[in-house]
Amino acid sequence: MVKSRVPTLMRKTVLVLLVVVLCAALTLTFAGCGSGTVASTGQGKVQGKVAANGVVVFKGIPYATPPVGSLRYKPPQPAKPWSGTLKALDFGKAEAQPSGGISDASAFAQSEDCLTLNVWTPKVDKSRRPVMVWIHGGGFTNGTGAEPIYDGAGLAKRGDVDVVTLNYRLGAFGFLYLGGIGGAEYAQSGNLGLLDQVAAIKWVRDNIAAFGGDPGNITVFGESAGSMSVCSLMAMPAAKGLFRRAIAESGALNLIHTTDSATSVAQQLMKYAGVTDVPGLLSLSTQQIVQAESDMNKANPASATVFGPVLDGSVISEPPLHSVAAGSAAGIDLMIGTNLDEMRLWTIKVPAMAQFPLSVVATYLPMLQNAVGGSADAIAASYKSRRPDATDGDVTMAVLTDVMFRVPSIRVAEAQSAKQPKTYMYLFTWPSPTVPKLGACHAIELPFVFGTLKGTREEALTGKNPPQKLSDTIQDAWLAFSRTGNPNGKGVPSWQPYDPRTRATMVFNVDSAQQNDPYGADRQVWDGMPFDGVTPSP
Repeated sequence: MVKSRVPTLMRKTVLVLLVVVLCAALTLTFAGCGSGTVASTGQGKVQGKVAANGVVVFKGIPYATPPVGSLRYKPPQPAKPWSGTLKALDFGKAEAQPSGGISDASAFAQSEDCLTLNVWTPKVDKSRRPVMVWIHGGGFTNGTGAEPIYDGAGLAKRGDVDVVTLNYRLGAFGFLYLGGIGGAEYAQSGNLGLLDQVAAIKWVRDNIAAFGGDPGNITVFGESAGSMSVCSLMAMPAAKGLFRRAIAESGALNLIHTTDSATSVAQQLMKYAGVTDVPGLLSLSTQQIVQAESDMNKANPASATVFGPVLDGSVISEPPLHSVAAGSAAGIDLMIGTNLDEMRLWTIKVPAMAQFPLSVVATYLPMLQNAVGGSADAIAASYKSRRPDATDGDVTMAVLTDVMFRVPSIRVAEAQSAKQPKTYMYLFTWPSPTVPKLGACHAIELPFVFGTLKGTREEALTGKNPPQKLSDTIQDAWLAFSRTGNPNGKGVPSWQPYDPRTRATMVFNVDSAQQNDPYGADRQVWDGMPFDGVTPSP
């Protein structure tokens, strides 16, 4: 009897072993048994899921305590621990925001409880990969890190990196300066969005090793307001030492608010909200504040960036460009650049911008008036001399692009290159094939950076068959830079660091190549203009 049972026992043992092995394989490949998609953070375990390309994604991880109730208008507080395993399977809610912005997130559920981040990793292991932390744009009033165009799966897979996207407080929740109204208790309220970003990067530093990332090799990168944020972080004491590299796409340090201007904005907001003090603001619902912000925006259609970083003497103690020039970011490698026709994106909402002479448009845009002063006609004539076939509107668009984006970014590159040799500059010139009048407009490079060329709303700009070669080149440059601080590598044309002598600039197009000082004569028109956010600079 004993002998006859041996084969049966052996078969059962083999069957059990096969089940164990199969379960382990499924765990690693399909997340079927859990451990291959579970990471242990300082707050507790999180459960992710496997994306279509095999990358593991964790969505909606809290990196701070929800900034609600008495924490509205207060700096972020550390996230509280949770018991069990947090199911990080869905994106967190977007910050509450008005609809209709340049990065409209109205399709997403919204809340003041928005301080979450998302992680894409090739594998939950101990590989210590480079980490890329994305800060979304949207004029400091709109957007979310969950937008499909920012899907990090492709970038993570292509470069064997961990990619993080995050939400931060926006508009009247993240950049409403109340220090002049509510006193010292609210001295930092004008920069809460930036402090949220700092809190998120700290969380990444402290926890990314659990996702296979290297906390000592973090690159922050962003576009538009996200790029302005990146540049601001380079100057902020609170962000010192948190990241090693920075990539700034279409945004610099020329839109810094003074406490006087920021207080004026706060007073306007309270007027539209029907309150007169901070307790009144705290008593309002989320939607009431969003509505007040929306009403204020409608009343100021020509204003550019009503909300944004504030020179508050606390979070930001001096104009950030001055800090960078003094060496605040000397240890940070920088890649910075812009698109050739940035301002043309705004002609979708305000077509008249591309139809009128510079002098006329300047009367409606105080920032432009500050830059051109009484020289609008002479500046327009200078630009026109190099564009004989350009209309008055074309000239206006070129000047606006340089005033708002390109030359301010050059100023950052000039300041940083004097302190950090690993400073690189680019110019993206590939034009929209579907809307030719927009050219290489603001934000058109984003799907090329993330490799999200299909299935996002940007297809309206890039068309159904955008050049994959251009995306490959840009992704390889961004990935190489995030790994070593040098964008050169396989598939990337030779690219020299930027300095004020040669002004080496990578010009990205289907066939990319380095040029020295592209559009240099236009740049020289602005010699002597600091573009540092201080009068008379816009």
